[in-house]
Amino acid sequence: YRWERQLVFRSKLTMHTAFNRKDNAQPAEITSLAISKDHSKILVGDGRGRVFSWSVSDQPGRSAADHWVKDEVVDCCSGCTVRFSLAERRHHCRNCGQLFCQKCSRFQSEIKRLKISSPVRVCQNCYCNLQHERGTEDGCRN
Repeated sequence: YRWERQLVFRSKLTMHTAFNRKDNAQPAEITSLAISKDHSKILVGDGRGRVFSWSVSDQPGRSAADHWVKDEVVDCCSGCTVRFSLAERRHHCRNCGQLFCQKCSRFQSEIKRLKISSPVRVCQNCYCNLQHERGTEDGCRN
């Protein structure tokens, strides 16, 4: 009997390596990858000498989203550009990870690719795309 664990691609590990993200002040290319002995973490080394540890979940799609834009990086809604404040809270679209105001993130949908089977908050664009995948287009404007 041989124990084997497969790595399933869910999303790109771009948080600390992407050169085109506003929330990454010091991007660097990945220079090494390693898997911990217990297979619970992926260790990523970059060209600046940093090492990042990514947890491997036993339940994909149920861990904290690694594709979310950081709150402190965005000052206004990605949909309507209203400025965030104490009264106008930030909301992450669970699908794309961008930040939106309450009005622009009022839609809810399941997200099969993230294994989310109950409706969660999404932006209108993602809502329409997810509805299109399901074969319905309710609530989408042209």
